Amino acid sequence: MHLVRYIPYLLFINLGCSSATQLPDRQVVLPNKDNLYSGTRYKNIPGVLDEQGVPLKSMPYFNFEDFADFDPAGYIIADKPYDKEKDLSKIPDNKVGLYHKLGIDSATVRHISSLLFRAKEPVLNNFFIGNETYRFIRTSAFHDDLIIRLFRHSKQAEIHITRINKKTGGLAEKEISISLKQYEEFKELLNNSNFWALQPYKWVLGVDGSHWTIEAHVPYGYKVLSRFHPGLIYEDELLLRRAGQWLISKSGLDVKENY
Repeated sequence: MHLVRYIPYLLFINLGCSSATQLPDRQVVLPNKDNLYSGTRYKNIPGVLDEQGVPLKSMPYFNFEDFADFDPAGYIIADKPYDKEKDLSKIPDNKVGLYHKLGIDSATVRHISSLLFRAKEPVLNNFFIGNETYRFIRTSAFHDDLIIRLFRHSKQAEIHITRINKKTGGLAEKEISISLKQYEEFKELLNNSNFWALQPYKWVLGVDGSHWTIEAHVPYGYKVLSRFHPGLIYEDELLLRRAGQWLISKSGLDVKENY
């Protein structure tokens, strides 16, 4: 028996399916005070943030439970304890498999949180900071990290952009204004793809590439959608691509390595 043939197959079963919540007739759901779908209520923990929502000291920017999923690495199981003195290949094929433990990807939470803290970004899941806000974070193994925060004022919307140089660690920031029509266009992009109904996180194996995250901060509550190296097939990953690229295009950033 060749064990290697089981691992990719079972990983495909676990990782290859869409994580979109199944809704009848593609019903578009919007958050309200009674139902946030896969979003969460604000925690309202006092004494950890300033009035703008910026942490007083380093802390997680996300709910750990939002980053819970089945560990993609998996563990070998067999019909009897593994005996190092015996050849594993002698165990019948149908008695060997792979199982996945439910866990929390705390490493990703801490890594993205450290970047947001360096950039003095507000925490969006603790209390409502007064402005409806959406934030895009793209971290990369080889290219600059990007933080793009879109928020609304009474008559216009602002985009705050932070680019973290991968080589020097330096931060470059700027802020631009966009119209409320463009702001509503971005919200419609999220809502039409059922952003509020999608599973927040999907744990996959990855060594290099990029990690894309979108957060929503509205009066009723908070929502995050985060994926490693999102593709162009599944609904959740395609939404991340479209939303991230929309914000990058409006920010005026010269980003060629958009993978």
